[in-house]
Amino acid sequence: MGDFDSWNELKKKIELKGNCPDKFPKEGEVWISNIGRNIGFEQNGSGNDFSRPILIIKKFNNHMFWGVPLSTKQKDFDFYYNYTDINNQKVSAILAQMKLVSIKRLKRKLYDISNKLLSEIKQRLKSFL
Repeated sequence: MGDFDSWNELKKKIELKGNCPDKFPKEGEVWISNIGRNIGFEQNGSGNDFSRPILIIKKFNNHMFWGVPLSTKQKDFDFYYNYTDINNQKVSAILAQMKLVSIKRLKRKLYDISNKLLSEIKQRLKSFL
């Protein structure tokens, strides 16, 4: 059984952050984010802060965006988009788990992906719809 109680305590602290944004993410950026402890096969964060890299797909305003969690485990499924990041590490964008995310969950920016790569990922997402 997952550590839901610890995640719930951290989630309360994250929610208490002020509503004035202190981070202004852009599409195509990868950030480390407090994803949390989730249910079933939903992607979880790891460590004490339940964090995981997330790719910003579509920014709606200064408070929320669509994000795709990233994994270092590449798989050959339609809903995984495999690429190599700027540190030459193999990464998968888990497209089926795109979600609406509050910027309150963001911790720090890791890197930018190229416009070409972002466009390819968006095209793959559109093919699911």
